[in-house]
Amino acid sequence: MNEYRPALDVLRERRKGKPGELGLMLGIVLMIAAPVALALQQANGEKLDALKSEGRVTEAIVKEKSVRSESYTDNKGRQKSRDIHMLNLQHDINAELNFADWSAGKAFVKPQYPAVTTTSVEVGEAYYDALSVGAKTTVVRNPSDYDSMMLTEQVEYETSFAYNIWWYLGGAAAFLAGLVLTAINWRKRFPRA
Repeated sequence: MNEYRPALDVLRERRKGKPGELGLMLGIVLMIAAPVALALQQANGEKLDALKSEGRVTEAIVKEKSVRSESYTDNKGRQKSRDIHMLNLQHDINAELNFADWSAGKAFVKPQYPAVTTTSVEVGEAYYDALSVGAKTTVVRNPSDYDSMMLTEQVEYETSFAYNIWWYLGGAAAFLAGLVLTAINWRKRFPRA
């Protein structure tokens, strides 16, 4: 048994890793993840900006509220569930305004031939709690993409300066933390001879 002792010691030393190795890897991951997250946020922002420039706004009435639970498996194999909050909205597609006209305060006109339809929209929990059945709200959609419908409050919030500044500050903080971790642990991992 004693003849294996040196081999076990070598194996233990190899498993430990070198000083600064973990911090260096974490720093590099943070430096890469921050710009990727900001790029994804920017792509979502462009979609919302297109919705604001090309979108049509209409008044809607909340007809029904529902919450459904969706099960999924996380990356560690554990079963989890999340709640999806849905609003069933009734709106008239012939009584629409451009987003710019609506933002300027132009009133909705009652159409001669109403075309009332209903649709379901997924919303966040805060919007779900704020709107009750029978409440009036406004929705915006791209005329060529019916599935793009969102609450106008949600679009305005997600395109606001205050919302986006937190993303940029968080990305900058993560990048700087990664840069500091990389610099400190680079010196530990590769000491000068």
